[in-house]
Amino acid sequence: MKKLFLIAALFSQAAFAGQYAQQLSDCAYNNLNSQDKKILTQWAFVSLGKTKAAKEVTVIPAQKIKDIEAKGKAVMTSIVTERCGKEMAKVALYETKDGFKEAGSDLALRLAKDEMGSKLDSIFPKITDQGSLNVMKAGEVLDGFFKKIR
Repeated sequence: MKKLFLIAALFSQAAFAGQYAQQLSDCAYNNLNSQDKKILTQWAFVSLGKTKAAKEVTVIPAQKIKDIEAKGKAVMTSIVTERCGKEMAKVALYETKDGFKEAGSDLALRLAKDEMGSKLDSIFPKITDQGSLNVMKAGEVLDGFFKKIR
């Protein structure tokens, strides 16, 4: 009976893995001011800048990396100890090291997504503009035409 209870407890913990990390990430994201977002976006950039792929594009000076990592650490410390202490405690209790990684990764991705969203408009044409709608309509007409002559 004890073994069954232990197995059930382990599976119930596994079923909720990531839940507290997500709550911590949400809390952190919702409690960032514009300066915090700037610092953590730079931290995410510096972290990616250490990869081989990024180094083929640019090299970030070691002192800049050190400075940004220190600022990022200060913001994250403020988040987990002051602004989101309750959420951090749950991650520490239930999801430990992987929970912190998940929360940090999710936060970095959300910040990158915010930044990239505005930049992608210049790369991809807007699907809903009139020119695109006309092209899509013309494609539908041609598709119908070719179906009829087959």
